Amino acid sequence: MMDVHFYIFFTFTLIEMARAGNLATAIQTNEIKTIEIKDPIPCTCGVFLSGQFKKGSKDQPKGVPVLTQEMDTPFLNNTVGNRQCVNKCLELIIKHLPKSGEILCSLVDREEIHKERAYLFVKNYNDKWFGTNLSAGREFCCKDYNPYKCPSR
Repeated sequence: MMDVHFYIFFTFTLIEMARAGNLATAIQTNEIKTIEIKDPIPCTCGVFLSGQFKKGSKDQPKGVPVLTQEMDTPFLNNTVGNRQCVNKCLELIIKHLPKSGEILCSLVDREEIHKERAYLFVKNYNDKWFGTNLSAGREFCCKDYNPYKCPSR
């Protein structure tokens, strides 16, 4: 009877470790350890300015997003779930594009922004931002938290 309980516990532990992404580590080290299972991060949208990250880099953006919106729950922890998260963020952001300059300039943590683009990043399930390469399609200029038309050169 003890063997059956151990087998069930061991199987359950492997399933939980696989969900947490730690199955390979546990199998390679041949040990069972207590794993702190964190709650999944809900789908979160973040708008970062181009000066906060290096385009094409896997590094996390610097600082906090200019704008953040957190959903109630995460989507699946895979590419389909990530795409659903991006689409949900786009649904929310598109409504505000006509006033994006006013919104962005009023929320930014600097008095002056010069020809920076706003890019969408998302978190889904994990507490790491990933870039979508989606931007508002224009440059933003702000002075004293107010938008102004960016000079052409």
